[in-house]
Amino acid sequence: MKKVRITVKKGSLGKKFPIFSSPEALYVWLHDPELQAAVRLDPSLGTMIFLRPGEIMEVEWLGCEFFQEDKQNLCINQIRLAKTMKIKGLDVSKVVGVHSGWTIKDIIHFKNGDDIDTKRFKLTSKSKHKFNIEELFQNRGLLDKDADIKIKPQDLH
Repeated sequence: MKKVRITVKKGSLGKKFPIFSSPEALYVWLHDPELQAAVRLDPSLGTMIFLRPGEIMEVEWLGCEFFQEDKQNLCINQIRLAKTMKIKGLDVSKVVGVHSGWTIKDIIHFKNGDDIDTKRFKLTSKSKHKFNIEELFQNRGLLDKDADIKIKPQDLH
C-alpha cells in the first residue's frame, strides 16, 4: 500500500491540503475557479487540513477512481491520514487527528519530493511509521463496518 510522510520545511508557515468528501466534490472544485480561489473550502465539498511547522502527517492510499474527460484520464485517490496536532497551551505532541477523503496527485503526491512549503518521504514496509492509521481509525470507530465482515467457506451454502 502506498504511504507518504509529509513535514513542513524550516521557515515555512505551513501548508493547506483540501481533502474532499467524494470524487464528485473534488471534480466540482477542480472545475470551478471561484471555489478554488476561496479562502475557505466549502464544507459541503470537504475539509481543509492545515499542516503546521513541527507537525507530521502520514497519508495512506486506499484506491482510486478515474474520470475521463476530453480524452484525458483524471485519477482521484481515496486516502486516509493521521497527523500530529500542536495545540497552544498543551505541552504534549501526542494529540493526533485523523481524516479520510479524496484527493489528486497535484495536492498529495505519493513519491519522495518537496515543494515550497513541505517535504514528502515515501514510506515502505521497512520504514519507521509514525502512525498505525488502520488502528487509529479502528479505535475511533471510523472503519467501514462492512469491511470487517469476513466470509468463511463453511458459512457458504
